[in-house]
Amino acid sequence: MTIEVTDLLKSFAGGSVRAVDEISFAVPAGSVLTLLGPSGCGKTTTMRSIAGLEKPEGGTITVGEKVVYSARQRINLRPNQRQVGMVFQSYAIWPHMTVFDNVAYPLKGNVDKATLRERSMRVLELVGLDHLADRRAPNLSGGQQQRVALARALVGQPEVLLLDEPLSNLDAKLRDQMRKEIRELQQSLGITTLYVTHDQSEALAISDYVAIMSQGQIVDFGEPERIYSRPASRSVAEFIGMANVVDVTKLRVVDGRWVGESALGAITIDHAGQPPATCSILVRLEDLHFVGEDQVGQTNVWLGTVVSAIYLGSFWECIVDVNGQRLRTHVPRRQRPSEGQRVHVQVPANCCYLLPEDDTGPIAGTSSDEAAVAERSA
Repeated sequence: MTIEVTDLLKSFAGGSVRAVDEISFAVPAGSVLTLLGPSGCGKTTTMRSIAGLEKPEGGTITVGEKVVYSARQRINLRPNQRQVGMVFQSYAIWPHMTVFDNVAYPLKGNVDKATLRERSMRVLELVGLDHLADRRAPNLSGGQQQRVALARALVGQPEVLLLDEPLSNLDAKLRDQMRKEIRELQQSLGITTLYVTHDQSEALAISDYVAIMSQGQIVDFGEPERIYSRPASRSVAEFIGMANVVDVTKLRVVDGRWVGESALGAITIDHAGQPPATCSILVRLEDLHFVGEDQVGQTNVWLGTVVSAIYLGSFWECIVDVNGQRLRTHVPRRQRPSEGQRVHVQVPANCCYLLPEDDTGPIAGTSSDEAAVAERSA
């Protein structure tokens, strides 16, 4: 079942702040699209509009073949008519109920008792909580509460699933485990899913597609690998993961590749065609390596000084000063860099990703606190 959003507009503060500024996107059937951005950028407001919890001022929202909202046609279906299941950031678990009663609640009054029990136990088994059906909600761990919320969203057999920062209340290790479980569950059910988060690594791990939002607009949209390696702008490059951005001037073509000048020194870019006079390139941390002196004179090898070296377990995160430009890199732990060490660094020419000239400015929320508060409320 697809989700299609066209020219969606939602304002706050009497219309003076556009929390969602006429955005359009589609979620293909059976896939996961993540809306990614900082607080106040419009991602949760977009999701709540799809769920029917916010009423937009303009645009169209279609779930499958059903138009659930249309400003032009004056259609605005109630949340229970939209066939969507939603998991809130706070989980919204009722503490006075058992696990079973929490999950079964959406079915009460809509199906007979036998169907209610069968469907509730089936989704509890799906999320691995069938053995805790009679336990009260306050006696559950954070991960178990998250599974209860997920089961309750699925028990009504929705056509699409909406997940609003479902892992933000969990510790780092449990977040990693739960995002894998959510992805496996989504794939096993084949349910179309819209996911909201401000966590870049979470978005890359769980998504088929990612939409970067800033100030109520979508500033980049595509598959995670494309957005990470070839972002639509410098601001997206600096927002999605950690990046080094190098400005290059005096570009020319040498042996079919671009060669230019930068603060680092001469730099070769594996890019064809006629170059502009200047450009900026993206170098990801994992593409910048320490090399031995035997590599001096090779393409894109520069001498620098280690400014800082922080041990992070599986690698060292280093900042290297090369001719006044500071580059950040991840160094294998066996290399044991130290502050003040003179090192040679290299980036392959095919890992110098060209950034578009046009930019939309920093990735941010709206300028109004009211929109940010509305974004966080669920």
